[in-house]
Amino acid sequence: MLYADMDNLKIINDTYGHKEGDRVIVEAAHILKTTYRESDIIARIGGDEFVVFPIRIDGDEIETIISRLSDSIEEHNGIAQREYKLSMSVGISPYDPESTQSVDDLLAQADMLMYEHKKAKKEALK
Repeated sequence: MLYADMDNLKIINDTYGHKEGDRVIVEAAHILKTTYRESDIIARIGGDEFVVFPIRIDGDEIETIISRLSDSIEEHNGIAQREYKLSMSVGISPYDPESTQSVDDLLAQADMLMYEHKKAKKEALK
């Protein structure tokens, strides 16, 4: 499970208005939809939070999943004509069918890892 949260949406809303914030959320959803396969499950679970359930992957493909999203965001930012860049922080929680781990547990773990990614990105900017 990939948990993605947009970075700096509050700044976009405060600087450019909520209409622009709404537009960038739609763009993020489009990026996810075009990045992943039709068989993968993609859902918006909150204001600027999304979850992707890639179907039939193994642990070796986690870096590919993250890299694919990063490349799509970078490509989008190269085309978009704006003063800010769309950015997302992600956390990935692998699902083990042999485990008794619930979907809520997967979400909580992926959410925690996403916040660690977001924090690391902020620390790198200091």
